[in-house]
Amino acid sequence: MAVNKKRIIQGVLLTVGIVFNIWGLLTLVQTAGYDAGISAGLTYMDGIEHVIHKYVIVVILMMIGILSLSNWAAQLSGKKRNVLSIIFCAYSTVLTIPLFLTFVLCFFVAGGVFSWDMVDVICFDMMDIFGTPGAYYTIFALGTLMGAVFLAVPIISTYCTVKDIDMLGVILTKLKIKKPAADEEKKEDGGSESPDNKNDKLDK
Repeated sequence: MAVNKKRIIQGVLLTVGIVFNIWGLLTLVQTAGYDAGISAGLTYMDGIEHVIHKYVIVVILMMIGILSLSNWAAQLSGKKRNVLSIIFCAYSTVLTIPLFLTFVLCFFVAGGVFSWDMVDVICFDMMDIFGTPGAYYTIFALGTLMGAVFLAVPIISTYCTVKDIDMLGVILTKLKIKKPAADEEKKEDGGSESPDNKNDKLDK
């Protein structure tokens, strides 16, 4: 039963990962190719007014897909797990670098010192939505931070997977928090005697 349950979970993760990655890539093509007349068949995306909202949908879809595939790979064993984890990490990195750079470049576009059509469209759209410099510069900063996190987490997670490092255990150790040990609790329960048992031994 345990083996079947594990296979079902792996099957679900793999299916979700594939479906959401394909959906996310098609959404990206539909969004990025709109001005060039390129369509991936997802015409409902054309009805969304702000381009940044379209890219938010792309990020959410791709994030679900990549996380699902990464979790599926992590449940495998041996060389297969390591190779697939590295492949998915590289795939995630390639997709995340443009996101990170776009938010970084938005600072320069908004300041009038840089211009690039793809970045201009996104930057001016966010400036239009948030209005004041304080608001949209804050969004640029949060977007840059988000991009950095999306870059760092898969790389660290993949490194820990390949090297068989318990990342949660390392974090808890650094924070000086002990992980609950079921074996120690059982030993304590088994080794301790109730007052009634002790009295019985003394009577004997």
